[in-house]
Amino acid sequence: MYKQLLNIGFIFFVISCYAQNKQLTYNFDQLPQTLMSNPGAVVNYKNHIGIPLLSSIYLQVGATNKNVTYNNVIAGESNAGGVLRNMNDINDLSTDDYFQFNQQIEILYGGIRLRNEKHYVSFGMYEVMDGFSLYPEDIVEIYFNGDDRDRDGIPEFDRVTNLNQFNMIGNLMGVYHVGISSKMNDRLNIGARLKLISGSMNFNSTNNTGNYQLSQPESSGLYHHNFNNMNVIFNSSGFSVSETGDFETDTGSYIQGLFFANGNFGMGIDLGITYQATDRVTVTASVLDLDYINYSNDITSYIIVNDFLVKDKDYFDPPFGGEREYWKDKIDDYRYYYGDDLPLDTININYNNFRSPILNASAGYVMSNKSKGAKSVFRDVKCDKCLYNRGLYTSELGIQTYTIFRPEKIGWAVTAYYSREFNQYINAKITYTYDNFSPYNIGLGISTHYRRLNFYATMDNLLYLPRLKDSNYQSLQLGFNFIFE
Repeated sequence: MYKQLLNIGFIFFVISCYAQNKQLTYNFDQLPQTLMSNPGAVVNYKNHIGIPLLSSIYLQVGATNKNVTYNNVIAGESNAGGVLRNMNDINDLSTDDYFQFNQQIEILYGGIRLRNEKHYVSFGMYEVMDGFSLYPEDIVEIYFNGDDRDRDGIPEFDRVTNLNQFNMIGNLMGVYHVGISSKMNDRLNIGARLKLISGSMNFNSTNNTGNYQLSQPESSGLYHHNFNNMNVIFNSSGFSVSETGDFETDTGSYIQGLFFANGNFGMGIDLGITYQATDRVTVTASVLDLDYINYSNDITSYIIVNDFLVKDKDYFDPPFGGEREYWKDKIDDYRYYYGDDLPLDTININYNNFRSPILNASAGYVMSNKSKGAKSVFRDVKCDKCLYNRGLYTSELGIQTYTIFRPEKIGWAVTAYYSREFNQYINAKITYTYDNFSPYNIGLGISTHYRRLNFYATMDNLLYLPRLKDSNYQSLQLGFNFIFE
C-alpha cells in the first residue's frame, strides 16, 4: 500500500504545474461571470442565461520559475519521470517556487432580477479541477540521486533532506451555487453566494515535518538511514487500489462524483461588495472560497509519525530511468524485514479539507467619452444619478489586487487596468499584472454584444502569445451568454 503513496505523490506532483486570479473578468463589462469573482458586483440587466457547457471555459497553468516551460520540461518526454527529471535539471528551481493548475467549465449558469428590482439572483453549477504544489527540492534530488547527490560514487553523510517541503493539494469537484446581489442604496451594493460542493477526487499533504540523514556505516558495514521528527500525512479520496498496489482511474466514477454520487459533501460561501464612493470612483472587494469538504469515498490516509532508523547494506542509489521501481522495491523490502517496527500506517477514516481563501479588491475611476447616440445594451438599475447614466460611452482606469492563502505560501497579484466601451456592441479591457509568475504580464479581454447574445474572451501573458511553449504561465477564458434587458 505504501508504494501507492509514492505513485500518487509522484504523478500528481507532475500535473500540479489552486483558485485563480481572473483579473480580466473581474468587474468587466456587465458580464454575468463577474458575479463569480465578486458576488456583490452590480448588474444592470433583467436576467441572463449561459449556454450550457459554453458560458465559461477557463484554463490556467503556471509555474513561478520562468524556466519551467513546455520546451524546457515537457517537449520530447513520454512519461512523468522524464518531466520531473527535467525540472530537477533546472539550476535555479528551489523551494521558493510553486506550480498551479486550474480548469473550470460552467455546466449551467443563469440569473434573474426579482420583482423588487434591487435584488438579482444568480444560480448554476460548474466543474472545477485544480492543483497546487511547492517544489520539494530536497525530495526530488534524493528521489533521482539518492545519497550520492553529486554522483561521484561517494555517499554524502552530512546532507539533511527536509521532508516538510512535501506540500501539495489537488481537487476535482462539482459546485452548485445560488447567490444574490442587492442594491442597498445609490452607493452600496452587497452580495453573497452559497455553495454546495460534491467532491469527486482529492489529495492533500500539507504542514508536514521531518528530515532524513544518512549516518556513517557501523563496524558491520551497514548504513544507517535516519528519519527524525517525522509527522507526515497524505490524504486521498477517489482512488481505487489494484491488487498490485497501483491506483486505478475511472472516468465514469469521477464524472458521477461531480453530482453527489459518492458521498463527498461540502459547503461554502463567497461574499462581495461594490461601493460607489463618488460619481466617478468605485471600489470593490470580495472574499471567495470559504469552503470545506468532508471526504468519505475511497479514502486512504498514509501516516508516518515518530523517529525511526533503517539499517541497510547499501546507501540509497536509484538507477537512471528506474527510479520509481527502485523506491517501490525499497519500501516493500523494508516493510518485509521491519514489519510493524516501521511507523508507517494506513487508515481509512473520513477527513475534512478546507480550500484556500481568496481576497480580491479594486478601485476604478470612470471617465466619460462620446455620446452613445443609440440605445445602450443595458438598462441601468444601479443608480438614478450616476454620471454614466447620461447616454455616454465610458472608459475606466483602475487597480486590482488579488491574494490567495495557501499552506506555506501566499499567492498575490497587483493589476492595473483600462477598460473602454467602444460602442453598444464592443467593450475591451487591457491589464498589466505583476505577480508571483511574471513582472510583465499583459492581458486583454474582449466582450461583444449582438442583440441578446454575448461572447467574451480573455487571455493573459500576451507577450508570449507567439511562443507559448516558452511561457511559464498562461490563462484563458471564453464563453457565450444570452443577456436580456
